Amino acid sequence: MPESVYIHIPFCSHKCEFCDFAAFAGLSHMEDEYTSVVCSELESRLQGEKKPQIQTVFFGGGTPGLMSSSNLQKIFQKLLSLINLEPDAEISMETTPHAITAAKAAAWRLMGINRLSIGIESLLDQELTAIGRDHSVAQAEAGIALAAAADIQDLSIDFMYGLPTQSLESFEQTLDRALELTRKFPTIRHISAYCLELSPNSALKSRFPDGHPSYPQEDEQVLMYEKLVQKLAAAGFEQYEVSNFAKKGHRSRHNMTYWHNKAYYAFGVGAHRYVGGVRSSNSRSFMKYLHEPLTDDIVEIIDQPTRAKEALLLGLRMLEGIDLSDLHENYGLDLLTDKKKQIEMMKEEGLVQLSDGKLRLTQRGVPISNSIIATLI
Repeated sequence: MPESVYIHIPFCSHKCEFCDFAAFAGLSHMEDEYTSVVCSELESRLQGEKKPQIQTVFFGGGTPGLMSSSNLQKIFQKLLSLINLEPDAEISMETTPHAITAAKAAAWRLMGINRLSIGIESLLDQELTAIGRDHSVAQAEAGIALAAAADIQDLSIDFMYGLPTQSLESFEQTLDRALELTRKFPTIRHISAYCLELSPNSALKSRFPDGHPSYPQEDEQVLMYEKLVQKLAAAGFEQYEVSNFAKKGHRSRHNMTYWHNKAYYAFGVGAHRYVGGVRSSNSRSFMKYLHEPLTDDIVEIIDQPTRAKEALLLGLRMLEGIDLSDLHENYGLDLLTDKKKQIEMMKEEGLVQLSDGKLRLTQRGVPISNSIIATLI
């Protein structure tokens, strides 16, 4: 049975121009109704089953931090009535920094949230404006301070690079300011940094279309990534996944569920779940979800070849690499035989390492991980 639960909270103060998630601004007046429907979905999908032993719960969005603490509590209490929660479970929530207040942060901690993922994106105001964020650097720093003061066990701060108007120098400024914050607030034990990738319908593309001179060039983005790895390593943050870095013992356990290709439950508008070898998703339409929360938009049975490809795709994102014997035993994929020539070529080019029965990306290989994975698949 799945050991992880994802709950989607779609409310936002502002729809960011790069966002492609089921997130909606201007619908906060429907929060009570949404809470009721999510609770009913939880009961419908989980009631009657043997209670699952849950290791991680993740409130994602959207901006869950915008939701009233009382409604978050209602959803969480309903979930708790239907599962067995491990005593040391990781309970995470995403939020924008300007949604954090002292009262909310205290309520989150009392509710049991022990990990907060705060979307900062940049610590330069001009870059925040360029990507359509509605918070300032001052608000970001104030929100982090409030979360730290509430003594939430673990804080993660999330950034992006490859942004319009961004340069290697400006990204270094963001990194340096971020590391100053980790020294000031020691409960910041995790940092995520993702290269900007826009969907075809992203609003940001209307202002900064592909090839716009405001974007840093590809070679500069590679240098940004290298600088990211160097600076965080020097500050004691271990890289454990392509875009994620943590102090020892503080990796995101929930996200490891995805990267290890394990099953998980998911609830709420647009939520994707992976249960019993079937991947399915709720409607991305807010109103349709409210009226038909149990109607799946997408249902995909994951067959053995697809499972094998996904295990390879997700596993190589982990810096520890893939155990090739496990890949062969569990998925029937024999890379040492089927892809021997390609692996040897990539080893010679310094893109992968093969040792102790594990295939790993090197730091040189990480920036082109998509191409490497495509070659192996």
